[in-house]
Amino acid sequence: MNLALYREFRPKSFDDVVGQDYIIQTLKNQIKTNRLTHAYLFCGPRGTGKTSTAKIFARAVNCTHSTDGNPCGLCAECVALNEPNTDIVEIDAASNNRVEEIRDLREKVNFPPLIGKYKVYIIDEVHMLTDSAFNALLKTLEEPPKHVIFILATTEIHKLPATILSRCTRFDFKLLPINTLVEHLKNVFSQKNIQCDEKSLHLIAKAGEGSVRDMLSVADSVASFSNYNITIETAEKVIGLSNKDSIKNILLSISSNDTAGLFVNIKQALGSGKNIQVLCKEMADYIKNLIMIKVGVSDYAVLDILPGEFASLADIANKFDINYLKHAFSKFSGIELDLKYSLNPENLFESACLELVDTNSVASPQPTAVKPQPTVTKPAEKIETPKQNQPAQVETKSSNDAERLWGNVLLKVKENNLFALSNALKNVNKVEEIAHKLFIHTNDQSSFETIDNPDRISVLLKMANLFDDSLIAVEIVYDKDSASTQDIKDNLKEVFKNKIKFKE
Repeated sequence: MNLALYREFRPKSFDDVVGQDYIIQTLKNQIKTNRLTHAYLFCGPRGTGKTSTAKIFARAVNCTHSTDGNPCGLCAECVALNEPNTDIVEIDAASNNRVEEIRDLREKVNFPPLIGKYKVYIIDEVHMLTDSAFNALLKTLEEPPKHVIFILATTEIHKLPATILSRCTRFDFKLLPINTLVEHLKNVFSQKNIQCDEKSLHLIAKAGEGSVRDMLSVADSVASFSNYNITIETAEKVIGLSNKDSIKNILLSISSNDTAGLFVNIKQALGSGKNIQVLCKEMADYIKNLIMIKVGVSDYAVLDILPGEFASLADIANKFDINYLKHAFSKFSGIELDLKYSLNPENLFESACLELVDTNSVASPQPTAVKPQPTVTKPAEKIETPKQNQPAQVETKSSNDAERLWGNVLLKVKENNLFALSNALKNVNKVEEIAHKLFIHTNDQSSFETIDNPDRISVLLKMANLFDDSLIAVEIVYDKDSASTQDIKDNLKEVFKNKIKFKE
């Protein structure tokens, strides 16, 4: 049977582990100086080498002829431990998470190792243990027998009790950058005699999203489909990513306010069966690269692009204002989750693109700073100095429109069970919409401090945009001087039922 690439190229020594240099060097130093601890915690995203490193470490601590901390693979201990044995015990906590399994483990740890110097217990997905199982493990983990080493592995470190965390030496495994994955993939393809061009290498590495195992799984599928001669076309078909030219054409349609061309380009991007969620994610990633280029980032590793792509991306970036790109990035990032649960995700995606066309036409630079006047106005009136209280360039909506919008926002806040925000909004005494900004007034200091938070302001703007997509900001205003002294006295009298008196 032919082994999958991720199994065939699973690291067999510390030197084979990719991209976790500081962790590997630390473990090597502990082995060479014989300064081992009794419990280790390996945490981090999937496919980054946690379990593989644990297995290598378990063999290395028992190897009698280790080289630079690596297991030699030739001594009697290494040969015996490469086969199924009782000295390296792997426990899947996802399926063995009850307190009974941990009690059984506590009894077995007292038995000495049969092959090497140490008995190593590797508990994978340890966050799946129940609370009672954690409690049963705690004492053994704190004071195990001298011949026992525990290695706990998890992808969800936040689910572990603090009592467990405090008893372990912790190592955080990181997702790998694109250039590191590309180099590793080149080495794998070279050994397997698989032909692949540079663009396809980059595409497969990016599909791995920082995980070596995920990348090799994708590479296996692409290689089989391509009959081991991978091209960018076959890679895109298997991975389901849209061609970057399609994304570029969609953005160019938006920049030129070409609504008809926009629909055509979206249909072409989806015409070959591409996933709408993947297309949306690609749009967000593409726009993020444009933003980084606009602010001066030119490192290909940071941008996740090939050297030859920089010039074309820079040309596209020059067609957009930085604030507009930020708005577009926020828009596509915000609907990724909505697409997953939408009954018609294609319409939702097209709606987002159309909104950007409208926004782009509004945000396009105007030849003069003065707002155009209706055609019935005399030319002389265009250059008159506007009245002090009525600036000609500020658009203010009626109070009824603002109040209607605010009522809808309050309903949305309640629907989403945002209790703290909802209580604070009860003390809002005035709402205004001026120059595409929503101003929220309150004279209550506690409510002001609750609402005046970047995350809550962002939530309010997102909800307000559901009813008025022309809004670009929400501002909270503290009217500390709005209540007169008499008003305060009247309020106090009402609270205390006229039992309070004030000195005149």
